[in-house]
Amino acid sequence: MPGTGPVDVDFLEAPCSQETAEEVIRDVTRSDIPPSRNLGTFVSPECDPHIDTLVRRWSRHNLINRAEYPGVTILEHRCLAMLRHLWHGSADTGGCATTGSSEAAVIAAAELLRRWRKQNHDQQPNLVLGPTAHTCWLRFCMFWNVEPRLLPPRQGEPISDPAAVASSCDAGTIGAVATLGSPEFGLYDPVHEVSTALDELHARTGLDIPLHVDAASGGFVAPFLQPEFPWDFRLDRVVSINASGHKYGLTRPSVGWLLWRTSWSTMDELALAAPYIGTGAPEPTLSFSRPSAPVVEQYLQLIRRGRSGYRATHLRSRDIAERVARQLAEQPDIEVLSGGSDLPVVTFTAGSPASAAVTDLTTSLADKGWHIPVYQSRTPTHPTTGRIVVRSDMSSDLVDELTTDIARASHTFAAKGES
Repeated sequence: MPGTGPVDVDFLEAPCSQETAEEVIRDVTRSDIPPSRNLGTFVSPECDPHIDTLVRRWSRHNLINRAEYPGVTILEHRCLAMLRHLWHGSADTGGCATTGSSEAAVIAAAELLRRWRKQNHDQQPNLVLGPTAHTCWLRFCMFWNVEPRLLPPRQGEPISDPAAVASSCDAGTIGAVATLGSPEFGLYDPVHEVSTALDELHARTGLDIPLHVDAASGGFVAPFLQPEFPWDFRLDRVVSINASGHKYGLTRPSVGWLLWRTSWSTMDELALAAPYIGTGAPEPTLSFSRPSAPVVEQYLQLIRRGRSGYRATHLRSRDIAERVARQLAEQPDIEVLSGGSDLPVVTFTAGSPASAAVTDLTTSLADKGWHIPVYQSRTPTHPTTGRIVVRSDMSSDLVDELTTDIARASHTFAAKGES
C-alpha cells in the first residue's frame, strides 16, 4: 500500500514555484478516490458553498485564544447547551469541544481513572469494554497502563452482553463503556440493559461502576431516529457521553463533544490553565491550538437544521441503507449483518466460511471506483466483514450507481460460475 513505508525526503535548498508545488501534490494524490465514493468512512464530506465561506473565514481563528475570540466561546457553549438538552442532561451537565470523539473518549477515560484513584491505590486499574469498542479506548489503556477487559459479544449478536459486563467488574474497574453505534457494525449496545446490570451489581455487592457511553456516531442519530431508546443521561448510571460532530453531526473534520452529567467539579479538577494563551482560562482538553471553524460550523448546522432537519436527513440516510441492504441480500452467498436499523450502516459477510464472496464483491466494486473496507472482525462469528456507511452527501444518482454496480457484480459472478 502506498505511503505505509518510511519516506526519505529532504528540504529543497531553494524554493520552487507555486505551480510546481501544486503539480507535485496532484501527482502524489492522483490515485486518491473522491470522498463521495469512500463508503468506509463515517466522516461527513458534504460540500456547501456557504459553509465553505464560513470555514475559510474562521479557519485562522485559534479556538484556544478565548480573550481574542470570545464570540466563538459563546458559540461553543451554545452547542454544549443544545447537546445537554438533546441528551437529557440537567442544568449541572456540561463539558467541552474537542478535536474529535477520540480525544473526548480519552479525556472521559482519564476522568474515570482519576475518580477511581481517589479511593483505590494498590490495585491494577481496568476498564470494561464491549466487543466492538473503538480502538481509542485500547490506546488509552495502553498509554495510561490500564488493563482493557475486552468482552466477547452477546450470543448471536455483535453487541455487548450486559451480564458479561457486570460479571467482569471488580474493585479495580474504573468504569464500563457502552457503544452507541459500533464502528464495525453500526449497531447500538443495549445501554439500558447494561445500566440495569450495573445497578443490580451495585445493590448486590456495593461496587458502584460508572458507565460511559461512546456515542461517537449514534449521539447525533438516536435522538432523531430512535428517540424512545434510553441510552443517555436518562439513565442514572451514565456519567459521561462523547460524540463526534464530523460524523452524523454533519460537520467536516474535526470536532468532538464531551459532556459530563455533573460537570463543574470534574471540569475544575481536570482543567489546567495556560496563562500565556489568551485569558489563560483553564481547559480540560488535551489539545491546544486548533481552528475555530469546526465549532462555528457545528453551531451553524444545529440552528440551521434543527431537530426536524436532522431527523429528515438521517431518515433519508436510513432509507438508502435499507435499499442497499436489500440489494446486497439478493447477492449469492452474501449475508447482511446490519441493514441500517440503528446507524445508517450496512455490514455484510459471506454466507459460508470458505466463501470469498465478500472479497470478490468489494474487488469488483473497487474496479468501479468504490472503496468498501473489508476487515477481520473481532467477533469470531463474523470473521470477514464488509461495511458500507451511508452519509448525507450521497445523491440519488450515486445511490442508483452503487446499487446497479452491486447487481452487475452479481451477474458477473454468476456468468463466471456457469462458464
